[in-house]
Amino acid sequence: MSDSDSPETQAQVCHRCLMRLETSAGGVDLPRRIRATLARSGCGERVRVSLTGCLGWCPVGRVSVQLFRDGQASDVVLVDPARDGEELIAHLPCPSMETT
Repeated sequence: MSDSDSPETQAQVCHRCLMRLETSAGGVDLPRRIRATLARSGCGERVRVSLTGCLGWCPVGRVSVQLFRDGQASDVVLVDPARDGEELIAHLPCPSMETT
């Protein structure tokens, strides 16, 4: 994939938050589940999900996700791992949000 084809929005998931979650929350699998949630919402091709180091928010039972648009940091969203990243949809230009 060339740079011109890469998504303009990135969702960087805090690796430290994932490691601090209870095992039952399935933290290590969360990035894949976020990708699946975004794909169902029509954002799958527009958003790249990746891991990053500590973002400094450290919420208990949640995961920090830093959004970048056109290379610029924008929102930090605190994600409930049980919701598989649904909170991110409100912060992204997903086609499914236009109908609600």
